[in-house]
Amino acid sequence: MDFYGTASTAITQLYQVTIFIQGVISDYKSFDDDRAEIRSKLNTQLATLVFFKRICCHPDHGLILAGKPDDFIASTVNDLLDRMRLALAAYERVAVNYGLGWKSKAEVIKHKAVDWSLFDKKKLNVMLETYTTLSGNLRDLMQHISQEMLAKLLAEHREGLKGTGLEPVLARRNLAENKAPADYHELAGTITKEGKKTGGFQLGKWSAPESETTQVVVEYHEYESQLKRDDLEKDEIDALKKPIRNLAWILQNSTFTGTETESLDQPKIYALECLGFIDQPAEEQAVFLYRLPESEGEVGDSITTLHAFINAVDADNRLLQKPSLNDRFSMAYTLALSLSNVHASCWVHKNIWSKGILLFLETPTGVNAKDLHDHRIKPRSGNKIVSYLSDWGYARSDQQNTDMRSDFEVEPNLYRHPRRQGRPGQQFTRVHDIYALGVVLLEIGLWVTLSRIMQTKIREAENSGRLPKPKAVLDELVARAALYLPKEMGMGYTQAVLACLREDFRGTDGPSLAVDFQEKVIDVLKGGVKM
Repeated sequence: MDFYGTASTAITQLYQVTIFIQGVISDYKSFDDDRAEIRSKLNTQLATLVFFKRICCHPDHGLILAGKPDDFIASTVNDLLDRMRLALAAYERVAVNYGLGWKSKAEVIKHKAVDWSLFDKKKLNVMLETYTTLSGNLRDLMQHISQEMLAKLLAEHREGLKGTGLEPVLARRNLAENKAPADYHELAGTITKEGKKTGGFQLGKWSAPESETTQVVVEYHEYESQLKRDDLEKDEIDALKKPIRNLAWILQNSTFTGTETESLDQPKIYALECLGFIDQPAEEQAVFLYRLPESEGEVGDSITTLHAFINAVDADNRLLQKPSLNDRFSMAYTLALSLSNVHASCWVHKNIWSKGILLFLETPTGVNAKDLHDHRIKPRSGNKIVSYLSDWGYARSDQQNTDMRSDFEVEPNLYRHPRRQGRPGQQFTRVHDIYALGVVLLEIGLWVTLSRIMQTKIREAENSGRLPKPKAVLDELVARAALYLPKEMGMGYTQAVLACLREDFRGTDGPSLAVDFQEKVIDVLKGGVKM
C-alpha cells in the first residue's frame, strides 16, 4: 500500500479546500458575527492536517509506527481521510471550478446560486460539524500512534520529551514496571472522618505534622484473608503488605492532570491524585488518601460511587429518577476515555466495577460532589456528571505477569471477563479491562446495578459456594444489552456495550485494539454527550 502517496495527496487537497473556504467567507459581511468562530474551527482542522503529516507520515516508511508498519492502521487512516474529503466534496468541486484565488473569483461564485448556496450558514455549519468530528477522530488516531511510538523512540531520547506533555505517560509506563523502594513509608499524621461512608470511600481531613489540614478522599483497602491470620511472622506480614505499598507508591508518583502551562495537555485521565497510604493494623486495613479535584466552591460533605448513585432512594424508599441522557453518556464517555489513556500508558486497571467509580459534577468553575443530587433533578446547561476511575486493583504494567490466585467473592467476579472469574484461566490483558467496562456501561445504560440484575444468581452462589457459570453470565448480559439498551440509549450505545462484552475488536493488543476501541466505543459515547 502506498500510504504516503495516498495520504499526502488527501491531506494536501483537504488543506487547499479548507484554505479556499476560509477565503470565501472572509470577505462577506453576512459572516461578520460568525467569522471568528468559523475561522477558529477551520484553523484547528488545518493544524491537525499539518501535524498529522509531519508526525505520522514519512516518504520512505509510509505510516510511522513503532516496529513494523500496520496495514490495518494505514487503511483506517486512509478511510478516515477519504471520509473527510467526502465531507468537503462539494466545496472541493467549487474550488477546482473557480480556482483557489478566492479574492478574484468570490464575486463570480456569489452570483451562481447553486455554488453560493454551499456558503449558506446552515449548510456551512452542517459541513463544519461533520468535518470537525472527523478531524477529531484523526487527532485521536495521531495520539494513539504517538503513544505507541513513545516507548521505543522517546525512551532513548528523554530530553526530547520536555514540553510535549508526554512526560507523565512515559513516567507511568516506567513506574508500572517497578516496585516501591525500601525507603518508601506510609504517611504520618491522623485522619478525621467526615460525612457518610459510601462503599469503600469517605471524605476526611488529614492532619500531618507541621502541615495544614487537607481535605481528602479516603479509600479503604481491607486486608486480604491471609494477612488477617494471627500466626504470621514479621517477614510474612511484610511480604503480604508489599502489593499495598507498591500500589500506593505507583499512584502517588503518577500524574493524572497536567500542571505545566508551557506543555501540551497530556491524554486525559479522570482519576484523583494519590497522596499516599496509612496502614491501620488494628482495623485490619490500609487507607489510601487522595486529593480532591480543584474547585472554586465547596466540594460537599460526602462523595458517591456510581453504584450508590444508581441505587439512591428518596425518603419513601423509592428509586430516584434517572439522570439526563446527556449525563449518562458523559459518565460512560469519561470512564471509557480514561481507560483508553490508562492503557496507552501500558497499565491495566484490573478492578473496574461500579462500586469503585466516583462521580463528580464538572462545572465551568471546577469539580464538586455537593451538587450532584440537585443536578440530577434539574440539570443545568454547562454542567455534566463525570466518572473518576478509583479502587485500582493493584494496577500494573500490561507486560507483567498478573496474579493467578483464585477469588470466589461473588459480586466482583461478575464484572470480570469469563476467563478471569474464580480461578483465572489466563493472564490479565487490556481486553479484560474493556469487558469490565462493558458491564459498567450496561449498568449506566439500563440505570440498574449488576447486584440487582444478578440478584438471584448472587443469592444462589452464596448459598451453594459455587460461582455462576461464566458463559451463562455473559449470555445474560449480552441478551439484556441487545433487548433493553436500544430504547434506553440508542443503537450506537448498544453496539458499543456489545463490542466490549463480545471482544468485537480486530486486535487484542497494540494500535489495532486502541483504534477499534476508539472508533466503536469512545467516539460513539462522545457523540452522545453532545446530543
